Amino acid sequence: MSDVSIYRNSSNKPFDVLIEDLKKAIVASGFSVHHLDKSDLVAFYRDQGVSIPESYRHAMIQMCKPVNSGKSLPANPERSVFVQKFFSVYNKGDQTEIRFLIYSPELIVNLLGDDEEGVEPSNQDFAQNMTNAFGAMRKIVDSVV
Repeated sequence: MSDVSIYRNSSNKPFDVLIEDLKKAIVASGFSVHHLDKSDLVAFYRDQGVSIPESYRHAMIQMCKPVNSGKSLPANPERSVFVQKFFSVYNKGDQTEIRFLIYSPELIVNLLGDDEEGVEPSNQDFAQNMTNAFGAMRKIVDSVV
């Protein structure tokens, strides 16, 4: 496996149905949906004056497990670049597409560097939690597509 990969899947479900199913599956898996009110990229771009085709839909759904990230970020704030787990959902033709990035545990540990003494959870533990979260993301998508 490379250090970073893109998970790809698609569904025949309409965009709005897949978004609702995704939100429910995230919560049912013990995670929270974060920044849902700001997830509509098309609305954001239109508010900025960008012309986007009327039929195009695109949302970024952020998944979070506050009990984990709430412990990890104070221990090492640089972890914040990894805890942002987003599902990119958009329509393409008659399909609703879903994507997200997966980082290898080796890359995470490598980029974070050595732990400061006594920091808990360690960068290794954090990388394992992230690997578990990516596995959960796969299961969530597989359950809704």
